[in-house]
Amino acid sequence: MQPSSVTLNEMLDARERRANAQSALLASADASCCLVSFSLNIAGDVKRTPKTRLLFDRGLALFDRLGFDELERRVTDAKTGTEALLLLKSNAGEVKAACERVEDAFPAARLYDFDVLNAKGEKLSRDGQRKCLICGGPAADCARSRAHGLDAIRAATEALLNDFCVDTLAYTAHSALERELLTTPKPGLVDTRNNGAHTDMDVPLFLKSAAALVPYFQTAVRLGLKDAGMPPLKAAGLEAERAMFSATNGVNTHKGMIYSMGLLLYGMGRALQFGGDAVEHASALAQEDAKERLSHAISTQDTNGAKVYADHGVRGAVGEAADGFFHAQYAADRLKAHRDAGYSGALTLCDVMIVLSDTNLLHRGGREGLSFVQERARAIANLPERERIAALEALDREMIRRNLSPGGSADMLALGYLLDAWRTLSKDLWEVGS
Repeated sequence: MQPSSVTLNEMLDARERRANAQSALLASADASCCLVSFSLNIAGDVKRTPKTRLLFDRGLALFDRLGFDELERRVTDAKTGTEALLLLKSNAGEVKAACERVEDAFPAARLYDFDVLNAKGEKLSRDGQRKCLICGGPAADCARSRAHGLDAIRAATEALLNDFCVDTLAYTAHSALERELLTTPKPGLVDTRNNGAHTDMDVPLFLKSAAALVPYFQTAVRLGLKDAGMPPLKAAGLEAERAMFSATNGVNTHKGMIYSMGLLLYGMGRALQFGGDAVEHASALAQEDAKERLSHAISTQDTNGAKVYADHGVRGAVGEAADGFFHAQYAADRLKAHRDAGYSGALTLCDVMIVLSDTNLLHRGGREGLSFVQERARAIANLPERERIAALEALDREMIRRNLSPGGSADMLALGYLLDAWRTLSKDLWEVGS
């Protein structure tokens, strides 16, 4: 979907359709009902973009958490804006007060407009004036006096939208790291049962590391919104590595995630601003310096991953990104397939271990270690689902004994959690209905 301008007549037609729909819904209701009309206050002639839809969906989700008795819902998604009409069997005054709390929930919620109409079609007034986007004074006074130009209002609106998208995606990435960490059982890896085949890592250390990366995740999204290119993202990644090592006292907990998640978050930011596919954007960016990174790995062999590439030709995170994040997308697919399972993350990790040439396993156990893990994981995946968790726990004990840790598979699981969340967040962003 390419955001497009709307004319005054189109906006007037949309307003008339909304009023007619409101009247029709209220005509079918009794005196105990009220109607909520939810939309966004977006300045200028472009009313609907992927960023506004992301914000709208968050507002609708927050409203749903209020728990009112809903009788009917109509969502309209057009270039004149995304709107929802919600017929409730609830007290209009209570609903209005709750909606005002949503409008004040976070900075970008200032763009929410929840109108509440009682059973007679009368719109309830807000308890107190809303603040101006520019100066913080009473918004109605600034609007009447035209104290601020349209360009300033549009810039303030865009800044709120950008900040909202940056924070939403950054904390989605942070959540993906935490979800991967807490997935249990994970053979050979740190989880809530044990520290796997690691003597220098545990759950608290990973939590510290994940928290330290949130500012970098925010930067990666913001760079994508500007399509700033690989050099500034690379520089931000190096700073993130320093933050990680500071938080962990020198332990490498998330270096691979800094590279891979940074690329994906950049791609998501670029998709929100310019359209297109987030994973394709991320992969294209990775391809810009993949050859240089791999050449450096061969010449220096200064990391475990570089040594594995030199010895086995497996390109690790760089190859995964340049080739389109195939295994990360596979992990997201498997998470969806296992959605109803109580151990969806553990079952997905097992699926990934079968197909991934895990560089961490190659480093620790060579081809023999990798083959052992892949064969055992394949056998477990063929078991009845109810038997797989016990089998994974047994494999955990054996991998600890052999000092094997599928760190690359864990990274794919974390990226799978991120992509799974992105698919949910972005499912409606580029389709406009009438």
